[in-house]
Amino acid sequence: MRPYKLNIFLSLIACMGLFASCTKSLNEVPLNQITDATYWNQSSDAVLFVTNLYTVLPDQNFVYYEGMSDNGISNDPNTRRFGNSTQDATISSKEWAWSPIRQAYEYFANVGKIPNMDTALRRRLDGEVYFVLAYRYFIMAALYGDIPLVTKVYIQPSESDIPVSKHAVVIDSVLQWLDNAAADLPLSYSGSDLGRITKGAALALKSRVYLFEGRWAEAVTASQAVIGLKQYSLYPDYYGFFQKDGNYSSEDILSRGYSLGNNTQNSLQSILGSQTLMNGRNILDPTSDLVNDYESKNGYYPYTKDPAFSATHPFDNRDPRLTATILYPGVIFPYPEFPDLNQYDPFNSSGDRIGGDLGSMSGYSWCKNVDHYDYLRNGANNWKSFRYGEVLLNFAEAQNEAAGPSAEVIAALDSIRARAKMPSTAATFSINGWSMDQSTLRTFIRHERRIELAGEGLRYFDILRWKAGEQVLSGAIYTIDASAGIAAISTAGGKINKWPKTLIETRYFNNPKFYVWPLPQSAIDASQGVLVQNPLWK
Repeated sequence: MRPYKLNIFLSLIACMGLFASCTKSLNEVPLNQITDATYWNQSSDAVLFVTNLYTVLPDQNFVYYEGMSDNGISNDPNTRRFGNSTQDATISSKEWAWSPIRQAYEYFANVGKIPNMDTALRRRLDGEVYFVLAYRYFIMAALYGDIPLVTKVYIQPSESDIPVSKHAVVIDSVLQWLDNAAADLPLSYSGSDLGRITKGAALALKSRVYLFEGRWAEAVTASQAVIGLKQYSLYPDYYGFFQKDGNYSSEDILSRGYSLGNNTQNSLQSILGSQTLMNGRNILDPTSDLVNDYESKNGYYPYTKDPAFSATHPFDNRDPRLTATILYPGVIFPYPEFPDLNQYDPFNSSGDRIGGDLGSMSGYSWCKNVDHYDYLRNGANNWKSFRYGEVLLNFAEAQNEAAGPSAEVIAALDSIRARAKMPSTAATFSINGWSMDQSTLRTFIRHERRIELAGEGLRYFDILRWKAGEQVLSGAIYTIDASAGIAAISTAGGKINKWPKTLIETRYFNNPKFYVWPLPQSAIDASQGVLVQNPLWK
């Protein structure tokens, strides 16, 4: 694994003056007594301050957004409530985070005090802070709609009690910050700076923002800008990209680094993994609806149309991304440490049994994003926050919405499908008897996004921007339907290989208010009447 300076900084973040009482040397003032007047003395102060801001960028917990979508179901109570539309203002503070906004403005207010600071370093750090501002504000605006727009450090608490700004105004600021960031950031890093924010990351976020806003032509331009950098390409192995091998690879635009060596390993094994095979906790499971949405390997959709389909072998001859993403009954998933313990069996396994204490809710578990080689409920594979595959899909969707099908759209989709070892777009349309028009291609692109990006937390945001909640987040969520039996699971010794389709929960996305989150009640209560609840949630 290549050296990763950010891992070390983030694991030692207690040494920041904002958090603890470490000292830079034995004869210096303790950092818990540091003020703005005494801290900003040298370039390394600014670097450490900005590195601290990386802690608010996406990490492993972003995966919980899958449980708010039709891709996943979670036994985490708050995630579950967002998924089944029973959320309210008492549990909506997850992304209401203003400390990083203040820290960003503190940086801009103080960095100029550092004497003789290298101009190139200053510009780079400025770009990183602009990116953090843009990302945090985008997430809050995407989820809460109209939010306060802070433009400086407030000295008195009363100053910070400001009303919300319109969503569009906030997004304009986000896009300006991203322009600033892209102008100042380098194309790449090496050595101990791997993992820092690049120009490509700023443009990739810009692409995501424009897509969320439905500003298609601008989303096309932003996506093309990433492609035009010629810094990125698809990693050859879809599954391997989400393992350690894919860290800082050609597809990795920006990721949150983890390492086993400095106590910054991730917990994705626990959140996503099978209890029996991975010592996981099945906190978040894939839904049957997601599993059933994977095509056959020949491109038939639904997969049951494929002449090779067999009810007792329902996972054979499927899109290879299914096996790379999800553990399904009967799949062989060997761990090097446990070669004899390698079949996923939620019907008979004491750990994974459907409905068991640590078992799967749906009969499925995840393997994508779980470190295959470290079995101790930890992992050293990065959380891939922005990747080239998403940018290609952003481009394809935006270009189709802006101008309809084109050779460039098909080429982007075909590159994604070729990496997955799936038939081309034209071949898939032909075998299913679909016509190549904007509407049908739109449906196909949305399906391709679901499959390609499954398990990455982005599906929920797609549902919000497509206004598809009434269609995909309403109705029953069921376990696997194995009424015909799963032939790959032996019935020797009294084991079973059948499971009836069983209701897990019913979801009710029946109100447009669910497209935005309510402002946290705690924030409204702390306000002096200036901050008021979104009218949809009153």
